[in-house]
Parts: sequence; C-alpha cells; structure tokens
Amino acid sequence: MKKFIFIIAVILSLTLAGCSNKKPEVNSDSNSTDNIISLEEGIWPENEYTVGLPVPPGMVSRALLDEAKKYCAVFLVDLTDEEYNTYMGLLKQHGFSEAEEVSEDVKGHDYTSMGTILSNGEKALSISYIPGNLGIYISFDTVPSV
Repeated sequence: MKKFIFIIAVILSLTLAGCSNKKPEVNSDSNSTDNIISLEEGIWPENEYTVGLPVPPGMVSRALLDEAKKYCAVFLVDLTDEEYNTYMGLLKQHGFSEAEEVSEDVKGHDYTSMGTILSNGEKALSISYIPGNLGIYISFDTVPSV
C-alpha cells in the first residue's frame, strides 16, 4: 500500500508540474536526482518504456523521461470517460492485470478521481485519471497481483 501511495504522489506531483508554464531544467550531473528530460509535446513517445503499450486517445500535453530513476511519464488531455474505460480494457488485452485500484470523489467538484496500478510482469503502470486528463507513469518495476 505504501508503494501505491508513493506512486500516486509522484503522479500527482508530476501532474501539478505539468500545470506550470516553466519547462523543467535538464541537469547533466549523473549524481543528480533531477535528470528529467521533457519529450516532445503532442506526440506519443516511442521508447523502451512505451514499447508494447497501446497508444491512448487524447493529446499528449507533456511527456517526461528520467533515465536515472528509470521511468517515463506521459500526460494526456482531451479524452472522455468512455475513452478512458476503453483504454483500460486495451491495456488488459495487452497483458496488463490490475494490481490495485482506488477512486475518490473530489470534494467541491462533481467528478471522481481514479488511480490504478497495473503490471504485465515486466512493466508497471500507475495510471491516474480525472475527466479529460490521464497520467501514465511507466517503469520496469513489477508489482504483485492482489
């Protein structure tokens, strides 16, 4: 459960960073924990993390790669609840199984926030969704099935 909370916190912080107009700086110091590379907006990234994943609907608003921490995060906008549900089904068709899911009604708003951890034994996905916004954190960590 602690790992799930950590992953959701990472996605939330990356999502909030995505709301900023300021681009993250790339630090070339190999000992730094801030070696985040911003990938091209508007294009689904093609790299070792996204190989084998179906391309989700919506528009890529931000994509980040951190080779030091070994993850890729992709944020999309302009997708519907139906498209989100269809995409989650596609992930399962591509061999991903759900390890954990949580949802919460957002206080003061009329929508539910969804958080899901999936794994195919090779890659782990942490997915967060609120209407119109999808965040996908991809790593090579595996998570146990529940």
